[in-house]
Amino acid sequence: MFRIKEKYGRIIGIPALAIFLSFIFCHEAIPSLGMFLKSLAFVFIFWQGLFVIITVFRKKYPKIKQTTRRIIFSMITALSYILIADYILRWFFDTYFIELNWFVDSFGMHMLKNIFVSIMVAMVYELTYFYARWNQANIEAERLKTQQIVSQLESLKNQISPHFLFNSLNTLVAIIPENQDQAVRFTEKLSDVYRYILQYKDKELVDLKTELEFIKSYLFLLEIRYPENLNVEYRIASEALKTHIAPLTLQILVENVIKHNVISKSDPLTIEIYTDDENHVVVKNKLKLKRIAQNSTKTGLDNIRKRYQYLSDKSIEVMNNNQQFLVQVPLIHFESENKVAL
Repeated sequence: MFRIKEKYGRIIGIPALAIFLSFIFCHEAIPSLGMFLKSLAFVFIFWQGLFVIITVFRKKYPKIKQTTRRIIFSMITALSYILIADYILRWFFDTYFIELNWFVDSFGMHMLKNIFVSIMVAMVYELTYFYARWNQANIEAERLKTQQIVSQLESLKNQISPHFLFNSLNTLVAIIPENQDQAVRFTEKLSDVYRYILQYKDKELVDLKTELEFIKSYLFLLEIRYPENLNVEYRIASEALKTHIAPLTLQILVENVIKHNVISKSDPLTIEIYTDDENHVVVKNKLKLKRIAQNSTKTGLDNIRKRYQYLSDKSIEVMNNNQQFLVQVPLIHFESENKVAL
């Protein structure tokens, strides 16, 4: 839609600007057809060149946070182009159409006029582009808010649902007479889980260290429910702890593993949570799918994927070879990759 509008803008704008400049530069009451055609040639060459330059640097520096860099490089290239194009056009008309010579100004004044007109054209393009990107950023922000709500509902449904609470309380009741110390610890971890959800469910990012502390509390509750049948292995690089992740991401991934795989004495389940050399946190498990799958909205991975499309230039990777299931989640360096900082 923008390209169509821009095309008609050039079709109308180039001759309109040429007419305007013909009257400005001509010292006669009414400029001749030749004067208009000469003005039209300059405007056409300048406008088309600026359009190409602006288009190239838009593709190279498309983000809002790259606006300053885009404008600087565009202006340097545009000024160089104007100097060269102006010299060639002046030589051409002075050589072959000397009767149309209406450059009565000094070269410096003439160039200032050319630069002024070019800046006006460039400003129209840049303001239009900036508004479009700003509007798109607002739309993406609204989509993220909607996606966060869906993700929060998915997490809360899994964790705060009567079924989850019922199982947790049943586990607590069962271990109180057998091991009161463990019952106290179970209660503390259950409290930690709910506290984390209430504190971070509205946040866009949380550091990996905090998310890991939460998931360990969450998994502690599950390990008590599945004693000796659920194992979790952590291999987290210390330098990755200060990077960021969308809150509840690991919980959704772990919940998917628990929901879809068998956990029993004959088939214990091992979940690996680790960081790799490519700046990801990975959740991995061997596939032991249940014969009767539990009801699933199948939105967990999709929710995470859409959130990361907004938060980072990188996306999550899912690998399933029918033996192992693996999800790679990009770790976000807040200052350099967070799109919220645009």
